[in-house]
Amino acid sequence: MADPKDPNFNTSSMGRDDLDERLRSTENIPSQLNARTKIIEILTRVETRQAFTDKLLERDLDEFNDMDRNLITEVVNGALRWQYRLDWYLSQLYVGEYASLIPDVKNNLRSAAYQLMYLDRIPPYAVLNEAVEIAKTKYNQKTANLVNAILRNFLRQQKKLEYVEMQLDYIQRLCVMYSHPEWMVQRWIEQWGVDETIELCKANNDRPRLSVRINYLQADPDTFFKTLVENNISYETHPDFPEFVWIDHFSEFRKLDFLKKGWVSVQDISTGIPVRLLNPQPGDTVLDMCAAPGGKSGFIVDRMKNNGMLLALDRHHNRAVQLQDNLKRLGGGIAYVVAADSIQVPSAQKFDKILLDAPCSGFGVLNKRVDLKWKRTAQDIENMQRLQLQLLGSAAEAVRPDGIIVYSTCTLEPEENEQVVEKFFQGHRDFILDDLTGEIPEKYLWHKNYVRTFPQRHQMDGSFVTRLRKIPR
Repeated sequence: MADPKDPNFNTSSMGRDDLDERLRSTENIPSQLNARTKIIEILTRVETRQAFTDKLLERDLDEFNDMDRNLITEVVNGALRWQYRLDWYLSQLYVGEYASLIPDVKNNLRSAAYQLMYLDRIPPYAVLNEAVEIAKTKYNQKTANLVNAILRNFLRQQKKLEYVEMQLDYIQRLCVMYSHPEWMVQRWIEQWGVDETIELCKANNDRPRLSVRINYLQADPDTFFKTLVENNISYETHPDFPEFVWIDHFSEFRKLDFLKKGWVSVQDISTGIPVRLLNPQPGDTVLDMCAAPGGKSGFIVDRMKNNGMLLALDRHHNRAVQLQDNLKRLGGGIAYVVAADSIQVPSAQKFDKILLDAPCSGFGVLNKRVDLKWKRTAQDIENMQRLQLQLLGSAAEAVRPDGIIVYSTCTLEPEENEQVVEKFFQGHRDFILDDLTGEIPEKYLWHKNYVRTFPQRHQMDGSFVTRLRKIPR
């Protein structure tokens, strides 16, 4: 196999003169040095402090204009989606142990390489010059020279590196090409097969199409859709779940104040399925065991027409505050929010209906949680199963006879889905699984007792849902 680090490998169809021409400024591009510095800062915090990407992007960009915010959001998400592939390319060009590079320097290279590979509207000279300037300002000229050399070499050798990529062993090639960890790709191939795994990886790397749920407690649907048309915001109502609407150009949609007014809640279509199967009715007593940030709780209150009682729990105080704020915005007057661990439900009441949207590995939402595939390990799946069984056992104690528990996750892993239910039944003979046929369109049914959605099949997040009923004694 050809070695890009070999001096003889440096000849390419792009000569030095051609490269210099590409890197010569021919138009006045405004500097985005501060934005690119912020990109590196966010990527490094995600890598070294286990920070959440979406939270950082939500709270750290107020000082930037729209153009800079758009660049930061695009490059942070893109560099994390494609991190495995970017690292493979960059490691071919770095003489030494690439993994030992200082995180700031590595993330400078990743963000620049992402822009050079995937954002063809940004001139290469703007990317390279500012990456070099950031390295020089933060560290020294030696670091700037290193960044300059690697990125120039990347531009010269990109086509040949693509050839080398195609010569990798099959599994490794899939990991690089679709930027997923090897353990995860291997696991999915064993579960779903090669073709399904490839399509799943592709879907995980797509930019997500965002959707909202219309909150009928507050919204006037006619006015809502009329306003979208008047503001040239394209949308599409979901054919199977008409409460949910895909919104294009979401940044423009945010300016319309529908979120602030509580007319809509930003949530994926898959989040509606557990609530539909819970089927909360006016007058019911309902428990939402892991309720934050509140999308499903808001939908429950909507379906109950604000008549009855919903107890919404979350063990983290700050998330419970967020949950309270969201339910207030959505007009959820029958919801009571408590910061408490659902392993021991803080109520002696027996509930008619319980939603357990359990903590999970989150492998169904990787196109939104772009950092998650680099943070999770196979051990996390086993750890999650233990917690999920504890929570399901707690739900079993809190539901009344003939009451129902809807168990859901946003992961694809059988150990966190069917296997949790199977293990639960070993110690709870007084429960049965409901037949869901006819309640949900057949294309979402994995089995008559289970719903499973896949990003690549259903154009929504990956998820699992089932419904358990307590047998009266």
